[in-house]
Amino acid sequence: MARLPMVARDMVPEQFRDAFDQLTADSGGMITTGPGSITINSPEMALRRAQLTAYLRFESTFSKRIQELAIISTARAMDCQYVWNAHAPAARREGVSDALVDAIRDNEPLPSMAPDEAAVVAFCREFYTNHIVTQETFDAALEQFGTQHLVELTTLMGGYAQIAFILNAFEADLPEERTEPVLPI
Repeated sequence: MARLPMVARDMVPEQFRDAFDQLTADSGGMITTGPGSITINSPEMALRRAQLTAYLRFESTFSKRIQELAIISTARAMDCQYVWNAHAPAARREGVSDALVDAIRDNEPLPSMAPDEAAVVAFCREFYTNHIVTQETFDAALEQFGTQHLVELTTLMGGYAQIAFILNAFEADLPEERTEPVLPI
């Protein structure tokens, strides 16, 4: 069970109800799962956060395969079961090999990868391990993705680190029906 109860409109201070209404318009007045079920406790912050997330996930021209690979690499680095289980199936659907997804999940040696996959995995792992990226790793990622997409990739990884922090800190429940094994932590 998550550490916070679900938020209903009447629990939100009056000055934040417009933001709450915007966030819950598509869900019938409540958000019951995922990071939104936690961030809705601060509706204005959640509304602002949602705009960046929506751009990065759905409006950017960045490759969906690489987006999902960056997300699952971040989920693994942050030991975030929820993000892992939400995005590992999407990574597989977008063309990330089962062998690569499974190796990331299990912290095993990585299989052979395409150069763009190798660049994103190295960039992610290096940052989350050392909190900095070497010039060599940066240059390889820049060569693969270009400036705009490398900025977006970095922001996506940072955004998912934030999401992982929220989900892990508030112990978000995993959906009962899932296709992925949990992360070995």
